Amino acid sequence: MARTIDFQIGEVKTTALVATPPGPGPRAGVVLTFHRDGLDEFTAWHVDAIARAGFAAIAPNHYHALPPGVSIEDRRDYITDEQMGEDCAAAGRWLVANAGVEAGRLAVLGPCMGGRTTIVALEANPEMWRCGCDWYGGGVFRKAAGKLPEPGDVARLERIRAPLAGFFGQLDTHPSPEDVDRLDALLTKLGKEHEFHRYPTADHGFLNLHGKRHHPEAAARSWDLAVTFLRRHLGA
Repeated sequence: MARTIDFQIGEVKTTALVATPPGPGPRAGVVLTFHRDGLDEFTAWHVDAIARAGFAAIAPNHYHALPPGVSIEDRRDYITDEQMGEDCAAAGRWLVANAGVEAGRLAVLGPCMGGRTTIVALEANPEMWRCGCDWYGGGVFRKAAGKLPEPGDVARLERIRAPLAGFFGQLDTHPSPEDVDRLDALLTKLGKEHEFHRYPTADHGFLNLHGKRHHPEAAARSWDLAVTFLRRHLGA
């Protein structure tokens, strides 16, 4: 179901994976911001799963920011939060223009690197999103390249308007349970609507059915909770 399209972000030409449910709409839309391995088979599965749940889905290729020959292992030297926020916003605009999605019915979500980017997107364009879902996004308290402070900075977290759902493994070290506690406490103190779900026997990457740390029970439970969350906040 997922297909690759040419995708424009300002002056940048790149690609994206998209999938839409049957019918003309109107419908809600979801921007998927990918994990460290990019537009791979897990990302394609995730785009398809979003469409099967009834939402139009798009996953932009954030790695357009990497110069030729630069490995994703060195991505942190080139990818900024400013860029990631704009990538997600451009993807949301594409859904409204091309996929029968109603403006005002958009969500953003992602695993791993994409979990961090979900928070970045909610901060960068708070008026755009109805909700977001973060699977084990690490590095929330680490600054990226660019001028912005870390996403966990209070001044950035204060910008969030949309409810956030988070799904975390207690065996994870990035983010560690302590990092999740810290983010939870900050969001609570700021009065930001959120719900965090934790899985005692799951590690980082538990949603990735193609990965070595896939945890079928945590994956299934978190996905069911996420779909319910999306439907509640997107009016689907």
